[in-house]
Parts: sequence; structure tokens; C-alpha cells
Amino acid sequence: MKNFFKKNEKQEIKKTSPVTEELLIPGTVLIGNAHFLKIGKNVSFGGNVILYANAPIEIGDHTMIAINVILHTSTHDINKHPMWENRVDKPIKVGSHVWIGAAAIILPGIIIEDFSVVGAGCIVTANVPMGAIVAGNPARIIGYRDDKIYKNRQSICNSEKATIVNGGHIDKYCKMK
Repeated sequence: MKNFFKKNEKQEIKKTSPVTEELLIPGTVLIGNAHFLKIGKNVSFGGNVILYANAPIEIGDHTMIAINVILHTSTHDINKHPMWENRVDKPIKVGSHVWIGAAAIILPGIIIEDFSVVGAGCIVTANVPMGAIVAGNPARIIGYRDDKIYKNRQSICNSEKATIVNGGHIDKYCKMK
């Protein structure tokens, strides 16, 4: 991972960082201000993800973030001059079991609740309720996931024998505490 604020400086995940061991990063993830990140268990990132964290970014367990996604906690007050000197920082919270599709942009102050799906190319300008499927620019609710998915996923994660078959490999899907 690289910290995009300083050229050629590598960002390390240290034991004191709120990032767990089960993090999957197959490509480049650019991070601004890693101390504001809290990333849950079994989170996966596609390549070219940007986490611009001038305020806290929290990502829940078992969440998938596809390629070219941007989570941006800062904006500017366009009614003040000069606007580049009036930065406004707001946290972003992404729940557990969320899927954020390729090239989605999550704006400051957004909460994406558990089990939601954000479609590819969405610009998320409003909170996303639990289980909602959003698409478009700006993102709008186009449906909801079947609530059986939530119940099944929660029961799987509460089982000690929880496994998933992925590409011929059997990995633990939910680690027990």
C-alpha cells in the first residue's frame, strides 16, 4: 500500500493499526491518513482503490470493495471564498457484508448499512439503508436483497464450521472469536 501524500513512501500496516490480518489486497490501495482507518475481518479490495481519510473511514466485516472505488471524507464549502481553504471533513461508515461495485464513489458523511450493494459507477450522495441495492448517479435505491440472505449469512458466520469454496480453495469464511 502507498500513502499518496508523500512520494515513494510506503504505508505499513502495523500491529497497532485497526486493520485485521484477514485483509485481502490484490492490487494498489492508496491511503491518505491511515490512522483514521478501521477495517474489519475478511475485507477485500480490488486494485486502484482510494481511501482518502481526513476523517474516520470504518469498513465492516466480510465487505468487498471492487476496483477503482473511491471513499473520500473531504469536501469544500463552495459558499466560502477561497473554497480550497474551507475544507469540510465527514466520516464514512461501510457496514458488514457490503459489496461496492467497480468505480463507485462514496462521498463524505455517508453510511452504507449492512448487506447493501452499491452498483458499479455509482456516486453515493445519501445514506444506503440495510439490504438496499443502489445504482446510478446519484445512487438511488433500485431494490432490496432478500432478507433470507441476511439470516443465512448471519447463521453461517455464527457456525464454527463456516467455510466457503472459492476457486477450488476452501477458506474460513467467518473466523470465530
